[in-house]
Amino acid sequence: MSNDIEKDFNLGGSVERAISGNYELKAGDVFKEAWAQTVKNFLSFSPAIVMLLIVQFGVFYIALKLQLGDPAVIFDAVTNPEAFSPSIVQAIYIANFSYEVISAPIYAGICLMAMSHSAGLTTKPRHIAKGLQFTIPVILATLFSLMLQGVAGMILPFLSMYLSLAFSNSILLICEKQVPPMQSLLLSLRAVNKKIIVLSGIYIMVMLMFIAGAMFYGIGLIFVLPFFFHVKGIIYRNMFGIKLKIVATERPKDDDDHNPQVFDA
Repeated sequence: MSNDIEKDFNLGGSVERAISGNYELKAGDVFKEAWAQTVKNFLSFSPAIVMLLIVQFGVFYIALKLQLGDPAVIFDAVTNPEAFSPSIVQAIYIANFSYEVISAPIYAGICLMAMSHSAGLTTKPRHIAKGLQFTIPVILATLFSLMLQGVAGMILPFLSMYLSLAFSNSILLICEKQVPPMQSLLLSLRAVNKKIIVLSGIYIMVMLMFIAGAMFYGIGLIFVLPFFFHVKGIIYRNMFGIKLKIVATERPKDDDDHNPQVFDA
């Protein structure tokens, strides 16, 4: 007969430390750890990212087809700028908006997997479905975030980029801390503002990596995409912390003293 002893603990920061700015965040350390996690979990993590890309591309294509009839007109417009009409621009914008909103729960699952890696836990491709249980709040937060970014972009493009960065932790706050959608956006914004310079530098570097990866026929994106998600997971851990649970099994004296295991709460 054995008794299980369970104990919760918090790894990294906390909500209170995040909104007060009392957390450590160094770009070099984040990149070093993110790369180590990318290499370590590459084979198990990459299939989930491929699934996300397939869903996003499918939604994007369907949205374009419903609006334009034949998405190939976009390629014609690229070769012939005169054929690039406002309707094409609007169709691309709506298609982009659609795939971000519809794929948000799957995106959340990817973020949760990367966050688990930052806590030293392993994942499997099927764990991408973990975000589905938060479908409604995640979609609401994504929808409201995109709407605010769109309005801000009409005023000043820089504001749209700022809001994208400011709301970058909202998805994980919803899934890991079960924070309501609107509150998650506000909490993320308040925490990001405390380290806006460091965070801006980190995400600018990641953006440059995306550009460099795309230049080599997109091959570099195979590594940049999982790296990006691990960067997000590590930043979230350092800012808000991750709640974990230790389960220790007590055995009789003639057996091993105990068999500790760590589980994601």
